[in-house]
Formats: sequence, C-alpha cells, structure tokens
Amino acid sequence: PAHFCERLSALHDDAYVHSWDHTEQMLIEAFGTEYEKNGLVVNPDHIIGSGSAAQVYRGTLTLKEKSKNLYYGEPKNVTKDVAIKVLHPNIRLLVERDLLLMTRVAGLIDSLPFEIIKMLGLPRAASNFTSVMREQVDLRLEGENLDRFYDNFISAATSNGAFPWRDPKTTFPRPYDGWVAHNVLVEEFIGDSTPISEYLNDNSEDGKALRKELAGPLLRAFLKMIFLDNFVHGDLHPGNVLVKKKTSTNGEHTVVFLDAGIATSLSPKDQQNLIDLFRAVIFNDGDKAGRLMVERARYERCSQVEGGVDAFAAGIDSIVTEFHTRRKEGLTLGTVRIGTLLGRVLDLCRIHGVEIDPAMATVVISTLVLEGLGRSLDPDLDLLYLALPFVVSWDNIRRLSQSQFLQVFNHWLLGF
Repeated sequence: PAHFCERLSALHDDAYVHSWDHTEQMLIEAFGTEYEKNGLVVNPDHIIGSGSAAQVYRGTLTLKEKSKNLYYGEPKNVTKDVAIKVLHPNIRLLVERDLLLMTRVAGLIDSLPFEIIKMLGLPRAASNFTSVMREQVDLRLEGENLDRFYDNFISAATSNGAFPWRDPKTTFPRPYDGWVAHNVLVEEFIGDSTPISEYLNDNSEDGKALRKELAGPLLRAFLKMIFLDNFVHGDLHPGNVLVKKKTSTNGEHTVVFLDAGIATSLSPKDQQNLIDLFRAVIFNDGDKAGRLMVERARYERCSQVEGGVDAFAAGIDSIVTEFHTRRKEGLTLGTVRIGTLLGRVLDLCRIHGVEIDPAMATVVISTLVLEGLGRSLDPDLDLLYLALPFVVSWDNIRRLSQSQFLQVFNHWLLGF
C-alpha cells in the first residue's frame, strides 16, 4: 500500500536522530581523543540525514598534501569538506538479535520433510542475508565497497578489462585513508548536489530535459555493475542517489551513488544466466537460455521428472517471446518491466525446482527500484539500446548468424 511505503521511506534519511554524546563517544573510540587536533572537525548541529543504521554529519578534514612541484615546496595543509557517518547506538546488537531469530526460523522450516521446502534453500538464503546485514553495520566494509566502486567507474578501464570506462556522469564519494573505523566513516562530501527524487516532479520543459539527461547514465551504471563488474550496489533507493550540478569544468550533471554498505556479487553461473536471459530477449531464443539454466543449476529436479526440462525451457521461452515481441513497440521503460521479467523467471525456477543463488534476489530488488526510478525520469528510454554493449561482446557478435547480426545492427546502430 502507498501509505505503508511512504511510512517506511523515512528510513532512507529521516529516521530518529541519536545524541551528540553518542557521536562524540564513537569518534573518540574510532580516532582517539585528539581527533580534532589531527584535523577532523564535526559540526554537531549540521546533520545531513539519519537512516536506519547510521546518521551523517557535515564537517571538515585538514590534511597535508604534497606540493605538485617535485623539487620545491613543503606539504601544505588543505581543508576539505567531508561527510561523517556514525552508527546508531546498539545497532550491531539489534541486528545480531534479528539475524539469530531469522536463521533459527529458517533452519526449523528447512527441517520439515518436504522437497519443495528443501528446494527453497532457506538456510542458504538466511546466511546470504546475514552476510549482507553484517556488512551494513561495519563501516570499514562500506569504505572498501566505495573504493571498489570508485575504481570500477573512474579508472581508465574496468577491473575485468572489458573495455575502457570513464564516465564523467557517474561517480562515488571516496573515503579518506586513516579515517575509517567499524563505527565511523569519513568520506568526501558531495557539495552542490540534490537528491534525485527532487527532480521527479518538475514537469517544466527544463525539468523534463534534465530527467532525460540523468536516466541514461543511471541505468548504464547499473547495467555495468551487473554485467561487467559483477559488483552491484544493493541499496539504490532515491535517497542514495544525488545529482551534482554542472560546473565550469564539467558541462553535464553528474549522478552520485551513496551508501555502499550493501553490495552483492552473483556466482559466475548465475551472472551468465542473467546475461543469457538478456541475450535471449534480443535474439528470441528463450528455449536455449532455459536449458542452460538447468545445466548450470547446483540443484534441480527438472531432469528427474519426465518432460521437466522441456517444460521449464518452454516456460522461459514463453516469457522471452512475450518480451521479444514487444520490440515492435520498443522495449522502453514505459512499456516493459524488466524487474517483472526477472521475477517471473524466479517464480518459474521455484515451480520447476531450479535453484538460483539467493544473491539473485538482491539483484532483482535493485532492478525493480532502479527501473522504477528510471521510468520516472524517462519512460521512453530503450532498455535494449542500453543493454546491448554489456551483454553482446565482440566475440559473440563474430559468432552470430547473419539474421542475428542484422538484429543487433538494426537495434544498436540504426534503431527500430
């Protein structure tokens, strides 16, 4: 229900605010009693936001930076604006209590003598969720995630060497070395920026043009996380996406992703299944994608039932054909629901007993959230146009039949 979602949305950045006494205690525990003398100044009255696990202050950090001149000049003190993230009181204890309850309930249900329950893999799903939530309350891991995301997007090439990637329209804040602890994280402050949600209701001509400008980089970044890096931000609600305004050096708005405490990676087999599913939509070959999913599954009962593999492959083929047929209208965010497609595939896996890595659920949820946000920004954005460079490599193109190559060429280069 809408009112339920609206109430829970307060957990994004408008949750309860803990006291300054607790914050100061955490700062001393993390960086010692002389943290101010060492350069960190926190403004107690400037709270940027408070979420379900932590709250964020604005402050400054004075660092010594080496002179650009290698032969002359001493290191200079440089003061930078920073964001200081501090965990709420007792958050670790509360999370561990809830995880223990969930794990025991999952184990109890899994002990029931029913094959369909075994196939759900509840203990494995609970274990996966436990790992994700523990990362959320250890800010050292969030710092590592931010560094990895920054390297993936800002480096001259992706970590897997797929192709050079340097998109000035997308970035992440960087944590500062020496100022990261399990309960406090000091990171770059993204100034002159606005939550992306504030642009969604601007229906002026300028507002519509800006939304179209933002939609492409937002969804391309997400596709890159899934298909190239296999390292996906798992908490991309609108409160964690900022828009940095144009500057004299950068003539375009920049999308900034925050709060990387939840990040996930798929197993190689499930990542390949996802790639094959997107390719199947492009080439209308769902039957092959379905059979490959059965072959790669760690656990499946399709092959134990007469006609089971054929039924599962036919189900995938039916879903893929439906989406492929819509290409005549254009696979735009306004006409299709990729999150729905993934949800139907997962449901088909449940029915036919084809196990999927629980991390896939995180990817599906992130897809649903980002797809909805992208649809609000630009419902005419074509998903296949965005996805093609990520799911069809040049090696794959060389192996295509003439008709398949023409499909790629017509869609990617010429459009429908």
